[in-house]
Amino acid sequence: MDQHRAKDLLSNLLERASTSTEKVFLTSREVEALGILLAGDRLAPASRSLSSSTTASVLKPSAQLRIDRVTEDDIPRNTLLCVDFGTSFSKAFASVDRGNARPELVDLPIGDGSTGSRLTSQSELFIDQGRIYFGPQARKRMDDTQSSVDRLIDSIKQFITLHSDVSTLGAARMDVLQDSDQRFSKRDILVMYLAHLMTISERALAEKGISVNVRRRFTHPAWKDASKGRNENEMRLLMAEAIVLARSASADFGRSISVSDARVLLDSLKAVNQELLPLILIEQPVREATAAGAGALLATRESSRESFLIVDIGAGTTDVAGFICVNNPENDRVSLFEITGAANAKNMAGNFLDNILLKMVLEKTGLVSDTEEHKAASLALRRSKRTYKEQLFKTGNVLIELPTDEIITIRLEDFLAYGPVVNFTKSIVTMIAESAVVVAGDATRINLVATGGGASLPLFKDLVEKGADSDGKHVVFTERDLIADGVRETNPELVDAYPQIAVALGGSLPELPEQRANVAAGLTAAPKRQMTPAYKS
Repeated sequence: MDQHRAKDLLSNLLERASTSTEKVFLTSREVEALGILLAGDRLAPASRSLSSSTTASVLKPSAQLRIDRVTEDDIPRNTLLCVDFGTSFSKAFASVDRGNARPELVDLPIGDGSTGSRLTSQSELFIDQGRIYFGPQARKRMDDTQSSVDRLIDSIKQFITLHSDVSTLGAARMDVLQDSDQRFSKRDILVMYLAHLMTISERALAEKGISVNVRRRFTHPAWKDASKGRNENEMRLLMAEAIVLARSASADFGRSISVSDARVLLDSLKAVNQELLPLILIEQPVREATAAGAGALLATRESSRESFLIVDIGAGTTDVAGFICVNNPENDRVSLFEITGAANAKNMAGNFLDNILLKMVLEKTGLVSDTEEHKAASLALRRSKRTYKEQLFKTGNVLIELPTDEIITIRLEDFLAYGPVVNFTKSIVTMIAESAVVVAGDATRINLVATGGGASLPLFKDLVEKGADSDGKHVVFTERDLIADGVRETNPELVDAYPQIAVALGGSLPELPEQRANVAAGLTAAPKRQMTPAYKS
């Protein structure tokens, strides 16, 4: 905090004190401001000299920053953790390379089962009555207090989506409806949720008998080249900061933390020299569709060379990646090449369909906009639109009872024929077709693998039946199982959840695809490779 900001805070304090007839209490930020103006910024120098045995907070003893010094000797070899921070759900997975044909896969149950699987946890945060609630506790608190769904911070991933500049999040304040006191920036919210994700992931690692000091990758959307490097560097910093927060207050970040403690920890963290952060634990990041491909393509037929297109439809984005798989019997493992020219992404996915469903239902009601009935119906739909959509695609229809006592029936065939859905499908299919042509090269047939929450969308069945056209070329698709060969036998417990965890699983593998600019460059039988990551995000 600089002196200008400190003066602003204390001016607000003076105004509050002069107009109040009650006792006036100072916030932690105001105490810090006083320290800066009266003592020449005593807090920051103390913070900058932090070591593994010191703390950064002199404001509140119950919220003290702890920085553990991690060295190479503390890090287990041949073990990797991958965290997939998703728009709706987050996942974590680990692998241990024991030198066999396939690494040992370690599922990490970070959820409480409320999502339908203990392998996924809600990417949500909720601020209420001086506390911040994380994951399943966030939605529970919202439901228990019958709060407006607009207060739930449920799309944190969108802070770092395709066209974002992550380095600017520190200057972006949260909406007053979600953070009534305007205490936190979007960067603060992001690092706190990541601290929650680190807490539950490290807890799951410990329960599996694995050291928490494993190297870890994070997955990211298909950032454009202009911002990719800057975003990756900023995310590495955020992940390291999240580890510090998680280890400073694991009990709090596991479920909920007071706003005042969170603010103290965040302010203390700002003063820490980056050299003291556990950046040694952060591996090279991986693009989400690339990670999904790495997991799905663990096995390819011996003495074969195959082309694959991976389509990952999540909640916030749809990502496409193309691969060439070469199984040379002379090599220890399958060689996997990503064709960079086939990579593409759109900010259109599951959440987009949720909002289309909401629009369709409201249109069917005939309610007039801006009326209390319309507002009540809209609020009820926003609370449960994802559940309604899932039921619609699972059973073929959904009955929605509104607070107005009206019951709306939506049939899947009607939804798929609805104009906005038709446009969505056309846009996604066009992107897939353009990437397919790049991957196919001179061939006319490639393998198609769908992953993510949208893996069962009807558009994939249509692509397999009809193929796709782009740039005057027709490509035929062969549907391939998302689950890699052998995983059903070795890890049957992963089958049901596989579409959701494919990105985290693939990102945890010791070797990720090598990148090739085009198909010709990828069609070379690779020599034996060392067990070191070759992927460059």
